[in-house]
Amino acid sequence: MQSKAVFLLSTACIFASAGIADGQIVYNTMQFPSRYSVGGDFAIFQPKGALAENLPNGYGFDLTGLLKIDPKGWFSLRGDGGSVRYGHEHIPLGFFQGVELNLDTDNQIQFGGIGLQLQIPDGWLRPYASASYAAVYFKTESCVSDPDNVIQQQCNTNHGDWTSAGIFGGGVMIPFGKSFFAMNLGAQYHYGGNATYLRRGDIVDNPDGSVTLNVRSSKTDLVLWQIGVNYNFPRSGGP
Repeated sequence: MQSKAVFLLSTACIFASAGIADGQIVYNTMQFPSRYSVGGDFAIFQPKGALAENLPNGYGFDLTGLLKIDPKGWFSLRGDGGSVRYGHEHIPLGFFQGVELNLDTDNQIQFGGIGLQLQIPDGWLRPYASASYAAVYFKTESCVSDPDNVIQQQCNTNHGDWTSAGIFGGGVMIPFGKSFFAMNLGAQYHYGGNATYLRRGDIVDNPDGSVTLNVRSSKTDLVLWQIGVNYNFPRSGGP
């Protein structure tokens, strides 16, 4: 009888130990936010100052990458890149050897920058502020294509110019519950340098077949209004 009691007690201890071990394994495989996050935003472009006298509002996108400097995430290295379009012109060219051709011209601003971000890392609302230095490219490109993709699209850059910008921004991150996703509502002010650029209608086809470019020049201050989603990559292990 005593030997049976010892056997039952030993068996119970084995199963209890196994349960504890399983609990420890589950805990060790829990996921926590890592130091890396990425985001994507729909961006509305609003020119300011002298640029507003020449260009209309536009829209586009931007991408953001963050690397936390401290484990909590008060300070982060921030990288930005994006493109906005402030003008578009579509001209049907007609049929050539049975193929319908169209000419599409886009006026774009492309940018990429690097800087720092300060953010409150906890709570349902997580405000942040950032400062970056960016390279900015103003580009007007025309492409000939056909709707049926019978021929390969042919593109030509009519005009392009580089400048730089100091970017100061802010916003708020709103987490989606306990997930690794958050909504971003933000804005950036670009203190841009001088640049040359074209807007819609600045490319003039002359009767003799030549082309005249009415190039504009000014400072390039602008605001980007942003709404998008941020994703913090998870990692396994303790917090």
